[in-house]
Amino acid sequence: MRVQQLASHSLIFRTHSSSRYSVAALIGAIELDERLVELDVQAPPDLSLKSVRYAIERGQTIIAHSVMSTQTERVYEEVRKIRKQFGNDVTIIGGGAHASIRPKELLTNGFDYAVVGEGEVAFPELLWQLMNNKSPSEIPSVIAKTTEEISVPKDLPIVDLDSYPPFALKTNILGPVEVTRGCPFHCKFCSTPFLTGGRVRHRSIESITNWLKLAVEKSGFERTWFLSPNALCYGGHGRKAEPEKLEVLLKSVTKIEGLDEVFFGSFPSEVRPEFVTKAILDMLRGYVANDTIQIGLQSSSNRVLKLANRHHTVEEGMDAIRTALDAGFIPHVDMIFGLPGETKEELHDSVKLCYDLVEMGAKTHGHVFMPLPGSEYEDAKPGRLDVESRRLLGELSRRKDMTGSWSTQEGIAEYLYSQNKESQGSSED
Repeated sequence: MRVQQLASHSLIFRTHSSSRYSVAALIGAIELDERLVELDVQAPPDLSLKSVRYAIERGQTIIAHSVMSTQTERVYEEVRKIRKQFGNDVTIIGGGAHASIRPKELLTNGFDYAVVGEGEVAFPELLWQLMNNKSPSEIPSVIAKTTEEISVPKDLPIVDLDSYPPFALKTNILGPVEVTRGCPFHCKFCSTPFLTGGRVRHRSIESITNWLKLAVEKSGFERTWFLSPNALCYGGHGRKAEPEKLEVLLKSVTKIEGLDEVFFGSFPSEVRPEFVTKAILDMLRGYVANDTIQIGLQSSSNRVLKLANRHHTVEEGMDAIRTALDAGFIPHVDMIFGLPGETKEELHDSVKLCYDLVEMGAKTHGHVFMPLPGSEYEDAKPGRLDVESRRLLGELSRRKDMTGSWSTQEGIAEYLYSQNKESQGSSED
């Protein structure tokens, strides 16, 4: 009879659809750390009390969450349930964007530690310290209840992407390959500038191809997606396209035997419109499997785009969309409704533009403005749709000409706005 060896240390990394990419990368970093080979790692999509109880019976149990600002209500409620049931028998760690921006908020909502900034180095180190009953107080990016000085993510040492895997092969938790991290454009509705400080880094072609070859050999990987805030900036400093370097990347990965399809520039990535040229898209068509390309336009108003610090015009956006159509791509155009400073007329113009884009042969991806913590627009009022705009966008969605969570984001935006005001009150106290 086979006897199962009991694990003395368990990590339950709560996985949610919106955080699965972070989970894959961080568990990949754990798999690379030889000090953590005895750690039993689980990544359940649902956190059952039964599984937590079973882990506690076997030994020290750590629960981790990668927290986005739009998820806090759900995450905090789940943590409260765990605390009520198990008290201090579990150690709860939070990371991700919201933990980096408001670490103390996590601690007041039941977390023991918050990891600020990139987690590939800090998270495995924190786990090792906890497993060995040591104090993690010397880890600069780890915040505990007794921590007085809070680190700012962009001021911390940067992670060398080539030193860590893009996914977790041993646990078979795979996802898109993050090829670029960071963005030099300080759009006011985005938290990325607070998190990365405008630094742009790329995973090397050698690292990307090596990990993809291993994924094909060990996990039967047949297709891959790349993750980038602006896919066409690969290889450069982020402010202009580097088509030669981009082609070397695509040529290298499409030569990998067994990897049948490469998706680049489509969701979950995006391209900035001013990077789009006929030559680049014609080159892409020779390598990629995707028929769609995600283009961030955001508004039909140059005035609103300038207020948001987008660094491109509506005209550049429309040129990019036409170029994509001519190259045989279906543009999926990102639009944000209710941006700060937008008038009712400008909102209606943006909705009308969505219909015009569909007539041209494009699709649209709709968002309602949400005041994300850490963004320059954090204190702005949430985006709101009027009845007619909501009706028209609903019609586009029913026709499958618009995707995105715009219909639920008004409520999330209101929640974030109230949380931002509450956070400001706490800071003043």
